[in-house]
Amino acid sequence: MNAAEKSELIRRGELSSLALCEECVSRIAENDQAGRELNAVACLCPDWREQAKARDEAKDKERSKKLLYGLPVLVKDNIEVKGLPNTAGSYVLKDLICEKDSDIVRRLREEGAVILGKTNLSEFAYWMSDEKMPSGYSSLAGQVRHPYNPAFDPSGSSSGSAVSVAAGYCDLAVGTETDGSLMSPAIANAITAIKPTFGLLSNRGILPLSPVQDTAGPMASSTKDCALLLSAMVSSTGKNRAADYTAALCSDLAGERIGVFTVKGTEDDEAALNRLKEIIEDHGGEAVECVLEQGIVDEEECFKTEFKYGLNRYLKEQSCSVRSLKEIIERNEADPERCLKYGQNLLIESEKTSGDLHNPAYAALRRRVKEEAEHLLFSLMEEKNLSSLVTVTNSVITNLAAVSGACSMTLPARVFNETVYDPLSFYLMAKPYRESNLIRLAYTLEQTLQLRRRPSWRK
Repeated sequence: MNAAEKSELIRRGELSSLALCEECVSRIAENDQAGRELNAVACLCPDWREQAKARDEAKDKERSKKLLYGLPVLVKDNIEVKGLPNTAGSYVLKDLICEKDSDIVRRLREEGAVILGKTNLSEFAYWMSDEKMPSGYSSLAGQVRHPYNPAFDPSGSSSGSAVSVAAGYCDLAVGTETDGSLMSPAIANAITAIKPTFGLLSNRGILPLSPVQDTAGPMASSTKDCALLLSAMVSSTGKNRAADYTAALCSDLAGERIGVFTVKGTEDDEAALNRLKEIIEDHGGEAVECVLEQGIVDEEECFKTEFKYGLNRYLKEQSCSVRSLKEIIERNEADPERCLKYGQNLLIESEKTSGDLHNPAYAALRRRVKEEAEHLLFSLMEEKNLSSLVTVTNSVITNLAAVSGACSMTLPARVFNETVYDPLSFYLMAKPYRESNLIRLAYTLEQTLQLRRRPSWRK
């Protein structure tokens, strides 16, 4: 049963929101700190029962048009939820208690969701250290574990959200991405995720890595659930007025020219690519073979300036004991055994920058990097008149969509192997604000393959 069907049953009184949430919390209790010790959930909202009861007891619930009515949702621990910590996995930010909801959480509540709790992540959205720090690790919560095999990499930084969906803690979770933090854990944990166009969703109330690339995004066990959650997350006011992405859930690709791409110099799964082309053409689309000259542009130096700028601005608005990146570094150094298991070289390198987005050298670098990504991605699409791009991959090639601000999506391409780590997923890209193109293609692929998408230990 998908999320929309569950929500409809709750509205009709045939399913209890409280019972659904209790089932989710029971799975978390059995498998997060106990059982399989997945360590994906940072905390539960203390009022989740009251939220669910309010949905069940509402007199007008049967007439409600709220998209997520009564459905539990988990959100990543860099997204503000009123009354809960917003730590980004940092031990020194454990006393940062949110005074209000982020815009994303406000939208979820407006659409009837029960905010169940928050998920663990790679510390500072994987911008802590590149000195052998594993993805899914944070000084506050420790290591998130893969739901299929604890020896596998859960990937980051939205590892807790991805694992929560794969483990059946909930149907719907929210992660964030700057470059790969939605797509990579979705591939690694065999779930579906959408990285929306930069600017489609509000970033207010999200602890930042890069204010020019960060975006929240939906993570779920199916394309249908992802489309539903994205529809609920979009602001209902201003230029980003609410959109119903579930309208794109059809297996009709007639008139679509879809680029089946590879990246120059990489090895590809020919059989999987050929099957992908067959599915596209069997559903009325035209599969156009194409090659990206390169899949990566180097944005790392930009992030250093952007992280310092964004974090310092964010902390100045919070009621917590640290007020700047410099103070975080000093607090970490004062407690190295707890806070610096893998170092903090990225924090230190960020602190050395101007932290000024108007700095001419920074601005020129960011402009060059963005233009390069846009040229590589959009020129290919325009040259071949493509509505979207898709490939089959077992690794992350998220950079061009992330830097250019384009939308992207991923979903499993085969059943996950629990003994050998060898994920295979479809990875889709489209120009900004073309999320519906991705959802239509993803739904077609998903409905054609009908893959089992849960660990064997899940009943």
